[in-house]
Amino acid sequence: VGDAVDEFGCVLRDALPRRADLIVVTGGLGPWEADLTVEGLARVVGRDVVHDQGAIERIRVSYEARGIEYTPRGERMARIVEGGRAIPNPVGLAAGMMLQEGGTLIVTFPGIPVEMMAMFDGSVAPIIEEGAPTRFVARSLTARVKFLEFFPIYRQMHVDYPDVYIKNAATPPESREGRSSVREIKVDIVAEGGTRELSEARMEEVVSVFRARIEAKRGVLLEDSP
Repeated sequence: VGDAVDEFGCVLRDALPRRADLIVVTGGLGPWEADLTVEGLARVVGRDVVHDQGAIERIRVSYEARGIEYTPRGERMARIVEGGRAIPNPVGLAAGMMLQEGGTLIVTFPGIPVEMMAMFDGSVAPIIEEGAPTRFVARSLTARVKFLEFFPIYRQMHVDYPDVYIKNAATPPESREGRSSVREIKVDIVAEGGTRELSEARMEEVVSVFRARIEAKRGVLLEDSP
């Protein structure tokens, strides 16, 4: 969506009647005149644009710590819609926002990925997890094993654990020699349970069995770095 109030408003007006539990908006929260996400959102819900005083103070303190002259332009990064709640930005300056509109929670984040991820993990992920009927845990692994030995194990894991998401990212070698050689194959696993403890226990069981089967073929199963 472009940096235009009308264009953004059109998209949001189309999304709200669908009664989604959550709408996430990224970008358009900076200090420049083209950053118009808050204005567009305010127009759609029929409320005013206000400034969060806590966000203003955090911006002012950050400017001073960096030796930057504070100007009113910086306060644009503290804009929220009336009735919304500012989301602190632990990495950057622009505040995000949570706004309840009917049954839909609208959340805004800066467009910079590292800021967006930090704010999502700190403020929104706990809300999603609290409202979810089940809990998911995910792990990425790398199987270092002969290519032709991997897939019988992989297929049997699907048979034995149909409730667990197991996906590989292997590219089949073209030659017979390639299929007989040791390859590194990334595997993503997602386990689900009624509680996080149940999900983690299921994950541990699956990974333990998977590792034992890989090692029985003289391979190794490695944990990928987070």
